[in-house]
This record gives sequence, structure tokens and C-alpha cells, in this order.
Amino acid sequence: MKHEQMDMRTDLRVAVIVPRYGAHIVGGAESQARGFAEACARRGWHIEVWTTCAEDHYTWENSLPAGRTVENDVIVHRFPITHWAPEKRAHADVRMATWGRVPEHIAWDWLDAGAHSAPLYAHIMQHADHFDALVALPYAMALTHFAAWSAPHKVIVWPCLHNEPYAYMLPTRLLLENVYGVMLNSPEEADLLTTLLRYTPQRMAVLGEGVVLPSPSRADDNTYHDLLYVGRFEEGKNLPLLYLYVRRYVEQGGDLRLHLVGKGPYTPPQHPAFVVRGFVSEEEKAAAYAGALALCQPSLNESFSLTIMESWLAGRPVLVHGDCAVTVGHVRRAQGGLWFRTYDEFVGAIEWLRAHPEEAARMGRNGREYVQRNYTWDVVVERFERILRAWKQQSSSGEQLQ
Repeated sequence: MKHEQMDMRTDLRVAVIVPRYGAHIVGGAESQARGFAEACARRGWHIEVWTTCAEDHYTWENSLPAGRTVENDVIVHRFPITHWAPEKRAHADVRMATWGRVPEHIAWDWLDAGAHSAPLYAHIMQHADHFDALVALPYAMALTHFAAWSAPHKVIVWPCLHNEPYAYMLPTRLLLENVYGVMLNSPEEADLLTTLLRYTPQRMAVLGEGVVLPSPSRADDNTYHDLLYVGRFEEGKNLPLLYLYVRRYVEQGGDLRLHLVGKGPYTPPQHPAFVVRGFVSEEEKAAAYAGALALCQPSLNESFSLTIMESWLAGRPVLVHGDCAVTVGHVRRAQGGLWFRTYDEFVGAIEWLRAHPEEAARMGRNGREYVQRNYTWDVVVERFERILRAWKQQSSSGEQLQ
């Protein structure tokens, strides 16, 4: 029997499979894929990204040219979207959002109706065995499922798993239990996988995610007074609740504005309480973090939360929703912020941070130290290499014993 082994060289060959890719692409999984790929390139590995020609995950239009490019020392292969059934996909999404759990046939409809790229799948099947590992993300994309099944013996899924209907689907169980390995972003995500969902992947490890933020040359003018939100403007990020709480606080006499950095369809209502900045440069974003009273991350479904880590790197505390195990877990371990569940707790957190500026600054420093210990890309890529080598050695030993 041929033993599965990996050379003890440092120039590993790794491919990252992600539905969309590029410096201008907004999204947690997309930023995660790009940060990982560029960190692997800096380490001297042969790193490629296999992705699609799409930029917009609402339309999946082939807006970028197909073919090979090199972006920040990363070889990028883009393939066209060849199948996309938006009406069928929307029907399945609505059923899941309404019912929470769906019959098996709806789950398969969701998978079939998603955006797919037949040339990408063919490329994976043809080239997978020339790489030490294929890293595919995120799990809640039909393309990731089909890509992983194109070479399950080589694929490590980095799922960005949330406690949501997609996680309970039979296709998700089959995916995560049959690929070569699964790497998680946090201990809470691992607990969701094994304890709540009761999935049994062949190999599993907590990898984490890397964070990079330029040092701000200055803080915003409204230093330590207003809240900040950074990310996609989507209902799924629990923005309706945040908009409601901020507007209610202001209309009851509170002095507060919420600055929003990012883009998306769910913009706030026209009201003096909201300042929409849109998509800004990394330097402007760093300045916004550095000048905020706190970053507010209200999402209930996170597997990591890059924006929390960025706020901590800028030295500012965070305010998260108490029903999100992942973000609360980070805050507890870092001692880097507060959490809320009700409107009164939200208001209490804002007023406490304003009344205790030294403690708020200490929370920010605690968070920065937490990120620097655990979540720089150098730390994460080194951890990835250790995990991968250990898995390969275990696989080889197991085959030799048989």
C-alpha cells in the first residue's frame, strides 16, 4: 500500500479554494482566504488560489476575466460560473429561514441551485494530487461542497461554521465527516461541531485566523465617544437590533452616533444617529477603530470575527451580543470588552465605557496582547503546518500498522 507522507521541506504546496477572491472583495471568509494565502506566500510555500470570476455573491456575474494572475505573490486561477439558479436557491433559503430545519430534498435543492463552476471542479480533480493540501472555505456555499467532493482525500474544510440551518443539513454532515480534515476558527466553533451537531470529522483541529491592521496615524476626531460597526451591511449580522437600539437611545436623549464602515444592502434608516462611511482604505479603517468608544459586533452567528480582532489591534474594546458563544468566548479570554442582550444592558455598557476611560483602554490593550499571542498570520500559518504534518504522520503510521 502506498503510504501518505509529506516531505520535511518547508516549501509546502497548498491550494486555497474560495468562491470569490480579491483585495476588493468584502467578506469574512474572503478576507480569511486572502490573508492565509498571502501569509503562505511570505513563508516561501507554493501557494495557489482556485476561485471564480464572480465578485458579487448576490448575482454571481462573471465580472472578472478567467485565467491565471499573480496577486501579492499568490498565483490565482479564476474559472467562470457555469450554473446558478437564483429563484430555486432563494426558495430553499426562505424555507430554511422560516423552518430552521428543512426536509432532505430542500437541502439537496439548496446545494444544486447554488453558484457552480464546472471548469473549477475539473481543475481540482486534475491537479489535487500535486498539492500537500487543498483548503476550502466557507461551508455555507454550494461551490465549496462540490469543490471538496472533487478531491475529498486532499481537502481540508475551513468551514466558518455557525449555528444556523445550513449547519444541520445532511449535505453539511456528509461534507464535514468525509473530507480529509476540518480546521476551526475557535474552541466554541469546535464545540458546536462535535457537541451540538454531533459530527465526527476524520481529523479536526482549532486553527484560528490571522489578523493584520496598519497602525493608524491618528484617531478620529470624535475620540472615544461614538460606536463603530465594521463589516457587511446585512440583516444576518443582527443589524436590525443594533439600528433599533442606537436610534432608541438617541431619541431618548442619549448623545451617540453609530459609524458604519463597509457595504451591503441593509443600510441604516435616514437618521442623525447613523454615519455611513462605506468602503474605506485600510488606513482610514484603522483610524476609525482607534477613535471609537468601542466596536459593536451584534452578530449572533460568528465563527471568529475579524473585526473584533482588528479593534483590539487598534487598542479599543469591543461590545458583543451575549448570545454569540464565539464572540463572548473571545471577550472572556481576552478580557477585552463587554456584552449585552437587552436594550438596558446595551445602554449600560455604553455609559460604563464612557465613565471608565482607563478601564476601557485597558480592555483594548488586553485584546491587543491576545491577538498578538494567538492570531497573527505568522502564528496561524505555523500552527497550520504543525497540524498538517501531525495529521500526515498519523495517517502514515496508521497505514503501516494495518
